[in-house]
Amino acid sequence: MPPKICVVTPEYPPLRWGGLARTALRVSEHLAGLGAAVHVLHHRTVDGLAPLLDENRTTAHQGAVVVHDVVLGRETFPQGRALWDCPHALTLQMLFESMEMLHRAERFDVFLSFFLYPTGYVTGLLARREGRPHVACAVGNDIKKYVFSPEKAATCRSALANADRLVFLAEDLLALADALVPVRDKSRVIYNSVAPGAARWPGPRGREPFSVRAAGIFKHAKGLPYLLKAVAQFRQTGDIVLDLAGETRPEEIPRRDALLDRLGLGDAVRLHGVVPHEAMPRWLAQGDVFALPSVSEGCPNVLMEAMAVGMPCVATRVGATTALVEDGVSGLLVDWGEAGQLAAALGRLRDDPGLAAALGSQAARRMDLFSPERERRAWEAVLREVVAW
Repeated sequence: MPPKICVVTPEYPPLRWGGLARTALRVSEHLAGLGAAVHVLHHRTVDGLAPLLDENRTTAHQGAVVVHDVVLGRETFPQGRALWDCPHALTLQMLFESMEMLHRAERFDVFLSFFLYPTGYVTGLLARREGRPHVACAVGNDIKKYVFSPEKAATCRSALANADRLVFLAEDLLALADALVPVRDKSRVIYNSVAPGAARWPGPRGREPFSVRAAGIFKHAKGLPYLLKAVAQFRQTGDIVLDLAGETRPEEIPRRDALLDRLGLGDAVRLHGVVPHEAMPRWLAQGDVFALPSVSEGCPNVLMEAMAVGMPCVATRVGATTALVEDGVSGLLVDWGEAGQLAAALGRLRDDPGLAAALGSQAARRMDLFSPERERRAWEAVLREVVAW
């Protein structure tokens, strides 16, 4: 009999459409397509009074998946913190209790969590206590950022240790996790997938300004400052415009604006805001090249989308990019944190339209290898290792 699976994630459409949300959506739909009864517990926090446990869950069906939107209060200490007060302890306790209440009602056979802190940590505690298998998925910042926090490293270690199986979206994420806790023997690397491009890059435009496109939730990991510096260097030899889709994290806005002012890029950067997911392939295809300047990544969905529409892409060697892009064949790879290399790669594509067209054509072919069917089979194999099907 197909199992009943509880997918726990801090991001899920339609409330969030970032890379994590889209990975959680695809995997949930893959498992539902295999006949599993899939429930998603999507948890999020709000300021103010925490909702009561019997009032904090809203349930709806999204196709074959049952989605439970669980709202938690964000813990604060307005008059200072006492010795026995722990930041976010009550929030995480309420996440545990909310998950426990849902499990009490549904009796899940297996738990699948996305993001080690806090989701994998809390899910691992409940799954271990209830004697249920737990598959934890680490996607990027949960390894590349939180393991360097003395406060959060212990929770990451617990999440890794408590999982029966671990899935990583890139080999270097697995390597760093294994440096924290030996986990390689129970770990798998499963890359994201991409459907065939809903739009097609028309080829080099042959006119200025040269349009570089980038998209995402811009934070430290995404390396936007290095792309801004690269654009400034490029301007010394040609006209260029940087088109940005998405949002910039509040803590990164001062750095971005200071760089725009220092580099004189006010007229060379266009902020498009959040582009709807379904419109992203068409938006990407209107540029001359796609750039991914990240210093930290998992398996970047937006790079895969740009490649799927046949765009020439420049990406840093980080996360799964070295598996997605064959350097010089289906894109150009540069070292992360190196604005000069980014600028040189962009200039190379501007100066050689034939190379740009060839890389774009090979990029689309390359993405045929990262099909949704391949991703579905990989996730099915992992789940079959821990639960009867």
